[in-house]
Amino acid sequence: GYCGDICIPGDEQGPSNDVSCEDWKYETCKKNSVGYISVFFMVAYLLSFGVAMGPLPWTINSEIYPLKNRSLAVSFSTATNWIGNFIVSATFLSISSPSSLTVYGAFWLYGSFALIGYAWLFLSMPETKGLSLEQIEALFERPGDNMQNTRGISRANRELLSKFTVSGGGH
Repeated sequence: GYCGDICIPGDEQGPSNDVSCEDWKYETCKKNSVGYISVFFMVAYLLSFGVAMGPLPWTINSEIYPLKNRSLAVSFSTATNWIGNFIVSATFLSISSPSSLTVYGAFWLYGSFALIGYAWLFLSMPETKGLSLEQIEALFERPGDNMQNTRGISRANRELLSKFTVSGGGH
């Protein structure tokens, strides 16, 4: 049971050793017989995430951007990822407080965002299996992205696009 803030052995009458305790609460620090199952599933989740969903965004990011803009685009993607991690870390404790959404509400909120993001990616992300990087680049190309084909783009927009395009062999 608990004597103050310390969990010590004892029974209904009090602590089993010669400790005097005025605030004795028995049956509040029982051993959790299924606690090992929680640890097992947490480790299983971390292992499966590490070999499957963990590296997937980085793999997709390395494929979908044109080679001339890839380093800048991947740096923006990485910054967005870390900003998202920061927002979740910074808001979780205040959102999960009993005066706000509670812990369950916070997990439902973050889980809902994840589910909406998954549905959006499932519907909008094309399959890239077996395609070369050039074919993947063509999948994501929009009108105006190809600097060799600038018909229909005003001269001012063409000049603006040329400022953000790396030509030649370096940056």
